[in-house]
Amino acid sequence: MKSKIIAISFIIGLSLTFTRCDFLDIVPDNTVEVGSLFENRDKALSALSTCYKYMPNYEKLHQSMSLAGDEWVGRLDAEVADARWNTRGEKLMRGWNNSNDPILNYWSGGGGVEDSNGRSIGLYQGIRVCNIFFENIENVPDITPAERADWIAQVKVLKAYYHFYLTRLYGPIVIADKNLEPFSAVEDVRQERQTVDSCFNYSLNLINEVLYDANGNPKAELAVERDVAYYGQIDQVNARAIKAQILLTRASPLFNGNSEYFSNFKNKEGNTFFPMQYDPEKWKQALDGIKEAIDYAEARGKKLYTFTGQPKFWDVDNFKESDIIQYAYNKRFSIVAPWNDELLWGYSGLDYEGQGGFAHATNMRSIAEPTTAGFAWQWLGADYRMDELYYSRNGVPIEDDKTFEYDNRLEVTDVPDDSYHKGYMQSGEKTIKLHLNREPRFYAWLVVDRSVWRTHDMANDVKMRYNEFPGGRGSQHTTDFYWTGIGVKKLVHPESGTGHWARVVKFPYPILRLSDLYLMYAEAYNEYNGPSPEAYTYLNKIRTIGGLKPIEEVWSDANIVKTPGKHLTKEGLRDIIHRERIIELSFEGHKYFDVLRWKEADRYFLSPMKGWNTTGVDPAQFYVLMTLQPRVWQTPRDYLMPIPLSDINRNPNLIQNPGW
Repeated sequence: MKSKIIAISFIIGLSLTFTRCDFLDIVPDNTVEVGSLFENRDKALSALSTCYKYMPNYEKLHQSMSLAGDEWVGRLDAEVADARWNTRGEKLMRGWNNSNDPILNYWSGGGGVEDSNGRSIGLYQGIRVCNIFFENIENVPDITPAERADWIAQVKVLKAYYHFYLTRLYGPIVIADKNLEPFSAVEDVRQERQTVDSCFNYSLNLINEVLYDANGNPKAELAVERDVAYYGQIDQVNARAIKAQILLTRASPLFNGNSEYFSNFKNKEGNTFFPMQYDPEKWKQALDGIKEAIDYAEARGKKLYTFTGQPKFWDVDNFKESDIIQYAYNKRFSIVAPWNDELLWGYSGLDYEGQGGFAHATNMRSIAEPTTAGFAWQWLGADYRMDELYYSRNGVPIEDDKTFEYDNRLEVTDVPDDSYHKGYMQSGEKTIKLHLNREPRFYAWLVVDRSVWRTHDMANDVKMRYNEFPGGRGSQHTTDFYWTGIGVKKLVHPESGTGHWARVVKFPYPILRLSDLYLMYAEAYNEYNGPSPEAYTYLNKIRTIGGLKPIEEVWSDANIVKTPGKHLTKEGLRDIIHRERIIELSFEGHKYFDVLRWKEADRYFLSPMKGWNTTGVDPAQFYVLMTLQPRVWQTPRDYLMPIPLSDINRNPNLIQNPGW
């Protein structure tokens, strides 16, 4: 074994599951013989764990990209809103980013990209750790060949994912195929950014090396599935899903023929980093890759989630009488039921008292403990646009539904005592027409005034007006309240408690779900072939589970939609697919990246955050739409994150992203 003395900061290895937390740590000194970290299987297992530690932290509230975009609204008081280190994803949308000290600096670490000990990490550090793993794993003496091959395959896919994540944030990146020696030549150290096609292809080639041999036949080194103790690690199913995601992103408008934004963005030789010509075959390649991922996942038992459990006592009658409760349960538990059959890849490195931040920040306080925050902070809610986003009960946008009183949507009315709203809105109470006759996902995932929220192992009648509880702003809740008057229950398990972290029901944050693949397929199919029953089929799979009529049925009904036949054109179906995707994957961290790859930031990210008047004491006062905070977005600058100026200064071969 070739011994290397390298200065490296291998920190605590990520625990990959909830059931297993005994991964050995790699905690060497600043100068260590790396070979010693691979002396035996246990140490090598710790090295494998450490490769996962650099995964983007989807759940750590203040350090998550999931807050970027226009879905979430956190605290707006100065302590949080004016503090750069809090809710950093939101700060991106307020124009706070810069190249001197970038927010959420995944390039080299910092700006909120930290490990569980608060130490700065970046994805290139993660890639370096992966490369060190490759350099040494062959020397482990007490490991079986099959196990070694599986571990190598996992790390290859991780390395591919890290490169991909950097590419969608920064565009052209430096490909770190191997680590450089301390005595490397200056020209080797000062590496250049590669074209975005080269970057995507590098990630795809790494994954293909894992999945196929030189003749294109499937390989079996990577495990097909994992034992429960190792859920969250890479397997054949999620490797194909990751590949599908990369292919879809590469085919999308931001990266496929984007002369509009990046015709002058060139390397030192004068060649453009982005392809200037649109290539429709990238959509065909995406289509094929997504279909392979779907077929492989379904063949191994993956399916859209359907609730088949026993409802709590307060819902027994609702299951008999409510029109929508089965569908709402389907959607609610598809997210929070740990490792259910719909989940393809979940992030289980939750580090805040074992669960992360989103479940705590969104959870409503218990009516039994009104003055105790505990682990129900109730200050992270939704922007008003999410209130309007979800469909009507007919399964179409409310602005397109002839039967929905869109022009009168803010008019105060009574909640009807009927089978459609039973169990989800409080009958006889005052609300607005906007909150009635909406699709089941609206009631499953959003919290509005006079709705019902199943949490703390009970059904809570929500009250959002001033000095009301639970949910409202008031003298006892000056900062911990839903600042828009709209809450989010999507990431809170209904049986979660409040007073102590152990009462929070833990589940992996969804990175990729089967419904995501179905939406990918519909999008790619339409972009390559145009409207077709094939595309409708995969949209309808999701709609059926959610209690909605098929696309072709509802969009052909002139008695319902204002634009019948919209689904029959590529442009019309594209708009439908985008809306379906934004709704189904809402609050899961997808919208920001989707809007960017669609080149639609000017459509979504320029309007200010809005919400209800949370100081209102009655419906007439409360249901007044308020502008709460502006958003700042510059096109094309903000489509790519800035490379840290310190790295630009160290490496004159790096070229900064346009506008930074």
